Amino acid sequence: MSAKTTIKPLSIALLAACISACSSYSTAPAAKAEASLNNEDWYQVRTEEKLFLFDDYKVYRDFLVSGNAPVIKDLGEKDKYGQEIVLALRADDAEKKLDDVSAYRFLRQNMPPASKFYGEIRQDGMIFVGQRYGDMIDLNNIGEPIFRHTEIASGPKGERVIYLMQKEEKKPESLIKQFQQNYGITPAS
Repeated sequence: MSAKTTIKPLSIALLAACISACSSYSTAPAAKAEASLNNEDWYQVRTEEKLFLFDDYKVYRDFLVSGNAPVIKDLGEKDKYGQEIVLALRADDAEKKLDDVSAYRFLRQNMPPASKFYGEIRQDGMIFVGQRYGDMIDLNNIGEPIFRHTEIASGPKGERVIYLMQKEEKKPESLIKQFQQNYGITPAS
């Protein structure tokens, strides 16, 4: 058998193996890695003196009711508005380094958000609700949303709810529905 006739079948076999390997590639590990980052939600509560940061929905909701969290960690630093930055964490996260706490990493803008993201910022009797991390960062930087849809007295305790939007975006029906489901609010007819 000549070298030419041996190389051709070998090349075809290698090509077939490469095509097979590429077609069997799965994105599940990447999705699983994204979920393990705890980067799908972010919550903030701004008081006159403090900015509380949360990366756990249950801790956030419990804090709204009681004013407490399993772990309250004052960072000893202030944001650009002069508010003390405080992390409100799950008990499991008490010993984590700051670089491993999602709420802190979101604030420092050194962690990418999940593809499906949800966030809330409460301040001055209003609830700002976002489905994009960038919109929340813009609100933190500017102090006001660039584009919004506002619903008066539609929060769980009659708060004004402001949905963060993009320029050409229509009324964010799915975000409104998610917010209402989170708080057990029945939409007005």
